[in-house]
Amino acid sequence: MAVAPFNWDAKIQWDGPGAIAGGEELAGDRLDRARYAKFLTNYLAAEGKERNYVLNLNAEWGAGKTWFIKRWYMELKAHYPTVYIDAWQQDFSDDPLLTVISSIIEQLKAEAGSPQLSPYLSTKLASLLKATAPIVTKALFKKVSGINIDEVQEVITADDAGKLVESLFQDTRKKTEAVQLLKHEIQQWVEAIIGKKKKQAPAFILIDELDRCRPSYAVEMLETIKHIFDIKGVVFVLATDTEQLQHAIKVIYGEGFDAQNYLGRFFQRRFTLNRKSRREFISNILEIRTLPDGSTMVWPELINPRVLLEVVTAVSDSLELSLRQTEQIIDRLLFVVRKPRRKKVNLIFLMYLFALHEKDYQLYSGIADGTLLYTQDKSHEKAFAHKISLKKDVTMAIFIRANSEIGGVISGTYGKGDIENPFDDTIYNVSLGEIMCYSYQFMLNNSYRHRDDHELKIIAEKFYSNSDLNVQESSILAKKELSSLECDLSLYKNLVELAVHLD
Repeated sequence: MAVAPFNWDAKIQWDGPGAIAGGEELAGDRLDRARYAKFLTNYLAAEGKERNYVLNLNAEWGAGKTWFIKRWYMELKAHYPTVYIDAWQQDFSDDPLLTVISSIIEQLKAEAGSPQLSPYLSTKLASLLKATAPIVTKALFKKVSGINIDEVQEVITADDAGKLVESLFQDTRKKTEAVQLLKHEIQQWVEAIIGKKKKQAPAFILIDELDRCRPSYAVEMLETIKHIFDIKGVVFVLATDTEQLQHAIKVIYGEGFDAQNYLGRFFQRRFTLNRKSRREFISNILEIRTLPDGSTMVWPELINPRVLLEVVTAVSDSLELSLRQTEQIIDRLLFVVRKPRRKKVNLIFLMYLFALHEKDYQLYSGIADGTLLYTQDKSHEKAFAHKISLKKDVTMAIFIRANSEIGGVISGTYGKGDIENPFDDTIYNVSLGEIMCYSYQFMLNNSYRHRDDHELKIIAEKFYSNSDLNVQESSILAKKELSSLECDLSLYKNLVELAVHLD
């Protein structure tokens, strides 16, 4: 058996169903996911030759399952008869059976070189679609018997009931015949592709975005695949956020319904894609956004794209934002920081407020309204420092003008004279929690004289003794710049509460 190369390092143009010239570009593989695709291909190729097989490809939102399944499709189609279906894009059709049948027919018959359906198959498919269309009992009964049930005051006669039952029997027979014919036709197309194009069995049918569909549509799609498309030599792969799909099922059957066990009826196996790191996810998002340049009035200065990556990652990690929340906040943040300002905006403080608005609204309100006390006593329950200490502290690398902003001299301790500033303008590893504490301090009172800063004197002396600074000590070097930033709390609150309407 020929082995596909699975070299996904380079980016490629998507040319599958729905592609347009110069349209979607699929990035190169940064998470070594080609090895998963190779493993799945070998596994499913072996299983699918002997039977029908349905695999659930599970990944949470933002983990890259659509990217994965499209790259996989591009690989598979060179070696196997392959169909790609975006269920969400076709959820408007109201008929999952029609969605699956039309996609399979369109893609397989084109590859098999069969431009037209046989008249016999067309007739049978029409019967199948008619027979499986949603049935409204009252309307069907009226059509068959000519009687409007709502207007009937007496018991329905046996003759009327017989007409309804006979009609339903006929529809069932037509459906069964059409299903068997469709299965036979699909197998013939697959065999034709294998023969003409020198491809291998089985056929792969990849269905994406099922979890984004309406609950009723998603459930009907599953039922359709299970009961109609159990065709030997055909492998179905359904890419879903399975947890979200279970929620959709409970919408239909009730909150107490065992959705996990229900899904087990449809899938032989589940394969879960490894989760992207939050940093990798944020990096991918920023790559496709238009970023503000270095002239933007924010601190830290956006001297390169990594600055924004550091800030967003640190806050997202600290407050454990979901990937969906993180992407939403990135868009809001980028929207507000582009506006011209007279004074630089504290980007870290603003990002933190955006995140708190989603994760801890009570703390957000306390900070944005300035009602929390500022004291360095972290044991004081109503103090800002105490509230922040309850959150996960994260280290981030930011550029600090520790020399040009502070100046050449740091005032010394009593009796020792002045201390020359030993620090450079460079990148320092700092504590997010400490930066937030200093930021809030200056929001309430932005007066700062570095010559009176005892903490600064201590770390300067430590540095002169050839001792490295820890992240909390390095954070002290940012105080001079923090004190000069925009310190109007109402401005930050206004920016957040205007931008949160961008859903």
